[in-house]
Amino acid sequence: MRIRDAIKPPSGLTDHVSRREAAALLGYASEFKVRQLEKEGRLRPVRGVMGSAWYPRKQVLALREVPSAGPTRASSGWTDAALLAHLRERPRSVVDLVIDTGIPITRAERVYRFWLSHDVHPTALAARGGGEAPPERRARERVTRDGLLGQMRDPDPAVRAAAFAELKKQRADS
Repeated sequence: MRIRDAIKPPSGLTDHVSRREAAALLGYASEFKVRQLEKEGRLRPVRGVMGSAWYPRKQVLALREVPSAGPTRASSGWTDAALLAHLRERPRSVVDLVIDTGIPITRAERVYRFWLSHDVHPTALAARGGGEAPPERRARERVTRDGLLGQMRDPDPAVRAAAFAELKKQRADS
């Protein structure tokens, strides 16, 4: 069985590697993964003779440092601030935090404990099982207007018409 010789890069592309060499640099057993990276737009080939693909060595080595397990939200590259913001979106448990973010359980428990003990956001208050949410800081007129605007999206035409009439009345009064 004959092993194919490595092809040489086109003149002027001495710092480029072939698809096979890129796969070896990235630790892939097959060139297919490199083709996938190309389709995803993460690698840009320069075409050589007979359509051969050549990739800049720096670009390939940069991919080796970036986790290829999908978007950064799915990897464990979450900062504590991003985790706290994630907890504020809706009530979650420690298990939900681990599943959503992929961080270790110990870190999720630590961030969750911090969030419960320090955050005054209504979601944290609800997770604590504690009292009321903090008082509304907007003016009563603004809250009423926002409620009417929400009714304008109602599927019932009668509700929309009543909300429109009330908004029109408020506009005339001011």
